[in-house]
Amino acid sequence: MVEVLRSRRSPLLRALTGLVALVVALLPTTAQAVRPTLSAAATAAATFTNPIRQHVSDPYVIRYGGYYYMTSTDGCDAGYLCVWKSATISGFASAAKYDVFRIPGGQSNSAEVWAPEIHYAQGHFYIYYTATTAGVGSAHRLFVLQATGDDPTGSYTEADTGYAHGQLHESSDLWAIDPTVFTGSDGKLYIAWSGWPTSAGGQQAIYLAPMSDPLHISGDRVQISAPTRPWETVDNPDSPSSGTVGYFPVNEGPEAFQHGGRTYITFSASFCGTRSYAVGLLTNTGGTLLSSSSWTKTGPIFKYHGDVVGSASFEPITSPDGTEDWFLVHSSTAGCDAGRELRAQRLYWDARDGSPLLGYPVDDGVPLEVPSGEPGSVASADPYASGWADAFGDAAEGDSTHGRQTGAWSVTSPSAAGLTAPSGSAAWSQLFYAGNPNYEDYTVSADVRQTATGTTSAYPKYGVYASYADRDNHAEVFIDQRNGVLATHAVVQGVEQSWQNSSLPTGFDPTQYHTLKVVKAGAAYTFYLDGSQAQQRTFTGSSFPVLLNGQPGLVAEDTAADYRNVTVSNTGGGAPGVSVKYWVDTFANAPVYASPTSTTQTGTLNAGTNYVYCKVWGRQIGSGSSYNHWWLRTDPDVGPVNQYVSAYYLSRWGNDEAKDNSGTVIPDC
Repeated sequence: MVEVLRSRRSPLLRALTGLVALVVALLPTTAQAVRPTLSAAATAAATFTNPIRQHVSDPYVIRYGGYYYMTSTDGCDAGYLCVWKSATISGFASAAKYDVFRIPGGQSNSAEVWAPEIHYAQGHFYIYYTATTAGVGSAHRLFVLQATGDDPTGSYTEADTGYAHGQLHESSDLWAIDPTVFTGSDGKLYIAWSGWPTSAGGQQAIYLAPMSDPLHISGDRVQISAPTRPWETVDNPDSPSSGTVGYFPVNEGPEAFQHGGRTYITFSASFCGTRSYAVGLLTNTGGTLLSSSSWTKTGPIFKYHGDVVGSASFEPITSPDGTEDWFLVHSSTAGCDAGRELRAQRLYWDARDGSPLLGYPVDDGVPLEVPSGEPGSVASADPYASGWADAFGDAAEGDSTHGRQTGAWSVTSPSAAGLTAPSGSAAWSQLFYAGNPNYEDYTVSADVRQTATGTTSAYPKYGVYASYADRDNHAEVFIDQRNGVLATHAVVQGVEQSWQNSSLPTGFDPTQYHTLKVVKAGAAYTFYLDGSQAQQRTFTGSSFPVLLNGQPGLVAEDTAADYRNVTVSNTGGGAPGVSVKYWVDTFANAPVYASPTSTTQTGTLNAGTNYVYCKVWGRQIGSGSSYNHWWLRTDPDVGPVNQYVSAYYLSRWGNDEAKDNSGTVIPDC
C-alpha cells in the first residue's frame, strides 16, 4: 500500500510533534493492463464537467469531519474572507458559502487580500493569507487568522502572533505573498511563500522557513526556486512566434505534499494574466528541506492545452473514500483573479519515478467520472500504472477516437514494450509513454529492432513519436528497411508536413537493436540514429504554438518490433555536467554576470571560440530589432566560473536563439 502524507488534507488525523497531520492511503501501484476493460456498471458512472465553479482563484481545500472546506481569493462577499463547505469535490458547484472574517479598513491587511488557505494544526483552524496597505503594493506581507471555535466555517479573528493584525513576521521583512504551511517528512512545521529577493523586486522566488508553531516563523528564509526558465518568465504579449514575448519572472503559489517518501512543492510560474501561467514542480531529493541544493526543479507539469488557458494554482486532494487522488486548479477566462474558474481532475503518479502525473487540462464540457466515494461513482483502475497508455491530448479535448492505443502490444516494463504482430494494413499501431506531456524541451531515446514485416503496406516501418500532443500536432521518426531510409514526418496545426528521408547506413541490420534519439527544443527537432545525427528539422505553423509540447510514443506501420530502454531526459531538471560543452564563437568581448537577471558584471568572455554548458531565459540584451533573452552558462576567461553571458554575443544566433557552431540547439540548464 502506498501512503501519502498530505498535511491537513486527508480524512484521517495523526498527531506529529504537536501538529495534527492528515494521512491518506492510495491504491497499490501494482502492474495493470495498459487499457483496463471497464464493466457495464463502470461506463454508467456518474459524471461532472469542468469548470466546477466560476469566480474561484488560488483554491485551497482541506477535508475534515467528512466535508471539504475551500478558500479562494475571489468569490466571497465584498469585504469578507469566506469558506465554502461541500460533502463532495464535484459538489463545490453548489457549495454553501460562509463569511468568516470581515476585512478591516485602513490597516496593513486591508487591501489586495490574496490566496487565503485554511489549515488545521495543533488542534486549531487557521487561515493564512497575504495583504497590504491600500495603495502600497510593495508592503505585501504574510498574515494569519485563527478560528474562535472548533468549526472550520468560523468565525475567525486576527491571530496573536506578536505583530499587528496577526502578521507572520519573517526576518527579511520583504514583499511576500501566497503562504502555505506544511509538516515535513521530519515531522517539523514549515512555511513556504513567494517573495522578492530584495526590496527592488524584479522577480518572485519561492522561499522556505521553519516554524516553531503555527503562529511563529523561527528561522531565516531559504530560496529554493527562482524563475530562470522560459516557461517561468512569460508576460503579455504572449506571442513567441512573433518575437514579442514579455518578460515577467514569477514563481508563486507554492503547495507542499508528500508521496512515496518524497516531499514535493508545486508552484505557479509566469504572469497570471497570460495563457502561459503554468505549474512547476520542486522535488526534494532526500536532503535537508532548508537546503536549496536538496531541491530539483522540473516543468512545466501542467500548462494550457486545447481551450483551457492559465491553468495553475495546483492543489492535491483525496476522494471521499480515500482511494483516489485528485487535484484542483484554477483556469483563466479574463486574466488574473476574478475571471478565473475552479477545475478538478484525477491525479496519477508516474510509474517510473513516482512524481505527480497530471496530463493536460480537460476542456470545458468533457464528462469526467466523479471521484470515488461520491454518489454514483464506480471504482476504476489506474490506466497509467504500467507506464504506457492512450495519449492525454485527444481525450482531454473530448475526442474518444484518436490518440488511442492500437495494435497488439505487450508491455514488459515502464521502459520496454513490444509490438507482437504486423497490423496487416497501412494503419499505424501506437502506444504512448505515460509521462508528463507538458515538457517543451527534452530528449527521447529508444533501442528498437524489427521482428517481423507485413506484406500489405508499401512502406512498412517502425519508430517513435518524438512528441504527440493530439491528432493535429505530432512529430515522428521511422526506420524503413524496405526502402533503406530513416524517415521523419509531422502534422502541425492539422496540416501534414512533408516526409524527409535519410539513407540508412550500408549493411544496416534491422533485426539488431538500434538507438533512435530525438532532441526536441521547441519546434526544432534533431534526429539521431545510433549516435549520429541524421536530420534536423524546424517546423512552422500559422500561429503559436507550434508543437509546444507532447508525449513520446511507440509507432509502427505493418511491422512488428521490440522496444527497450525507452527514456525521456534533459527536461530541464538540472544543468548538464561540466564535461558537456557546446562550442560557440563570440563576435566581441562579452560581459558575464552571476545570473541571467544580474546587472553587475563579474567577468569577461573574450572574443573568439569559447564553450558554454547550457542556456536559461533571462533579461533581454540587444540593440534595435536584434535581441536575445537566452543566457549561457560558461566559465569566462576573466572572472569566476559558472557565470552567464547573453546569447546576443554569439556569432551564430537569431532573435531568441542559442546554437553552437555546429548548429545544435544548446539545451536548457
